[in-house]
Amino acid sequence: MSLIIDIFLAILLISAIGYGIVLNRKIVLLRRDQANLERLAVNFQEATMRAEASVGKLKKAAQSSSQILSEGIDNAMQVRDDLNFLVDRGVKLSDRLESSVRGAENSPTLSESGVGSKSILNPIDLANKFLSTKAKQKFSPKEMAGSNEFSAEIASNGIAKSEAERELLKALRAVS
Repeated sequence: MSLIIDIFLAILLISAIGYGIVLNRKIVLLRRDQANLERLAVNFQEATMRAEASVGKLKKAAQSSSQILSEGIDNAMQVRDDLNFLVDRGVKLSDRLESSVRGAENSPTLSESGVGSKSILNPIDLANKFLSTKAKQKFSPKEMAGSNEFSAEIASNGIAKSEAERELLKALRAVS
């Protein structure tokens, strides 16, 4: 009986040794993979830090772009408002200019100068002649040279000569 127990113990001991060898190999593989896993974790951490820094830079760039676009939009809206104002002023000025030209056609000042309504080919020339005769009558050269802008109250001919209006007159002269 003691021999059977010894054989049984020897078999158990051999199987335990075999199991220990297999287990040792797996532990070695696990430790080797653990070193790879640590390198992988370090690389992952570095990549995460770079990604966070890139996201921060992207946020700053987006904010900067947003601010630049906002300023551009504000400037564009101001220009649009200025253009709308100038268009409105141009329409009003053209209406007033047209009424002045129509009134000038019947004016005794122009009929005395020999300009008849049927011989007029360019209404802008007529308006310029009318305005120049009115300006000569109302203002001295000193007053005209000292002022860059005439208001409708000063000119008292119903046509204000602001910078925008002078530019419009220049454009109308260039077109005709």
